[in-house]
Amino acid sequence: MMKSEDFYKNFERDFTSWAKSTDDIRAAFIVGSRARVDHPADEWADLDIILYANNSSYYLHNIDWLKRLGDIWVTFLYQTSIGEPERLTLFEGGFQVDIVFLPSSSLYQLAEDGITPDNFQRGVRVLVDKDNVSSCIVPSDFKPVSTLPVDEETFLQTVNMFFFSVLYIAKQIVRGELWTAKSRENDLRVLLLRMMEWHAKALHGNDYDVWHGGRFLHEWIDQRTLNELKNIFTQYERIDSLKGLLASVSLFRRISVVTANKLKLEYPTDTDFHITNWIRENIESMI
Repeated sequence: MMKSEDFYKNFERDFTSWAKSTDDIRAAFIVGSRARVDHPADEWADLDIILYANNSSYYLHNIDWLKRLGDIWVTFLYQTSIGEPERLTLFEGGFQVDIVFLPSSSLYQLAEDGITPDNFQRGVRVLVDKDNVSSCIVPSDFKPVSTLPVDEETFLQTVNMFFFSVLYIAKQIVRGELWTAKSRENDLRVLLLRMMEWHAKALHGNDYDVWHGGRFLHEWIDQRTLNELKNIFTQYERIDSLKGLLASVSLFRRISVVTANKLKLEYPTDTDFHITNWIRENIESMI
């Protein structure tokens, strides 16, 4: 079986050759772990490419060119977390290549404004740059994207959404709708992750690196939080799901209160009380 480093080296070479010989393609950049120095790619990492073309939609939907770069197991259209069109592809051997397709006009606008895309901030490698714009958008050094401190409104919205979802899930568990309950648990985890990021920054400063989407979470959250996380992932079973829900509430409350105190924000005690009291009256006796 081909090693991942050999596949991706060959793919980069062939992709670059194709892009350079195709006039429509104006630029292509590698981002993600295969462009990072900090936490670089391991053997399981995929390859992330940002492609700018005059007719980007054509190359997104027509895969004849992609077929010439390797034997495809599966490929489909998707969107990035910020809504950019991309194609995800698995090649023979299980090697994954994700390509985002953007119009060259957006590249020229970035260059004109001197804006560095967020996904360039941690690392980027230039594959193709026919219009010599990379010097305008590639950062001189790589570091996390700066974020503004959380404000009162956003904090309150997150806490309210969490407890609203808690009560909904609790009702589904009580009525035996476990599929619905387990599906909605991810809503809680998204909100919990957001609060863990804020909590870590409240403890260590706003420049503290919390990565994105829970990446390397074991490196940046405190040990107590990491230990408590183990209790929130539960089985497809009624009582276990209830215990996990209560563990999620306990963890979320603890780090939210600490975060609120550190950042001088107001914690919605009444909301917490009403939802917690409902759970106490309707659920805790079942466990």
